[in-house]
Amino acid sequence: DVIHRVTAGYIVDGIERAEEEGAELVLIQLQTPGGLDVSMREIIEKILNSSVPVVVYVAPSGARAASAGFLITLAADVAVMAPGTNMGAAHPVQGSGQPMDETLSKKVESDAAAYIRSIAAKRGRNVELAEKGVVESQSWTADEALEVGLIDMVAGSQSELLEKLHGMTIQRFDGQEAVLQTEGLPLVEVEMTLPQRILAVVSNPNVAYILMTLGVLGIYFELANPGAMLPGVIGVICLILAFFALQVLPVNYAGLLLMLVGIGLL
Repeated sequence: DVIHRVTAGYIVDGIERAEEEGAELVLIQLQTPGGLDVSMREIIEKILNSSVPVVVYVAPSGARAASAGFLITLAADVAVMAPGTNMGAAHPVQGSGQPMDETLSKKVESDAAAYIRSIAAKRGRNVELAEKGVVESQSWTADEALEVGLIDMVAGSQSELLEKLHGMTIQRFDGQEAVLQTEGLPLVEVEMTLPQRILAVVSNPNVAYILMTLGVLGIYFELANPGAMLPGVIGVICLILAFFALQVLPVNYAGLLLMLVGIGLL
């Protein structure tokens, strides 16, 4: 799905659970068209500072790790792709998908390029091509990415991946080495909680812009027809949810505002 604040919270919680339980590794199966820069950086920061090795697996066949997903994949301790997948096309765009003005575009592009260079260099991946994935929006198939040194291996399934990982020596982001022991280990799947699933739907950028539009229209109709109440109530609620989805409001503040709106209506 699209990477947003709920996705980031879900992955951060999963990694923290793995650290608490002393897991051998965290396996993130990734299939995404991209997402929000702030959420992507939150995920990457957690991956880089995790005490448990993190493997990012672009799968199943036909999946992609585009835009923000490209950077997350390169940040992993071990980057893996399934046959028939692709990655790249990570040039920054506005949340609406519209092009930015020239000055802003250069600033954002330069920042993203420096970010991916620092990660790729530390992970021992192809720095030049990683940067081209951001600056020139280049993309690669699984075999191409393996050949040019952007990923570590290609695996057709999770079981095949675990077999290939067994006994593998990896270098963590802090420079320390670790040997993975994955033979016979069970996979424990961490599902999203019900609140996370609900908030994930609201946080989808497409839904966020619909909520924003409905919110503006609702308030407009309320101002045009004072006393109608329903358009204004719906408009305020939609705007609060849209601000949460667009990361203007944290979830706690959004909840507090909804409570205050409810008290005000009473």
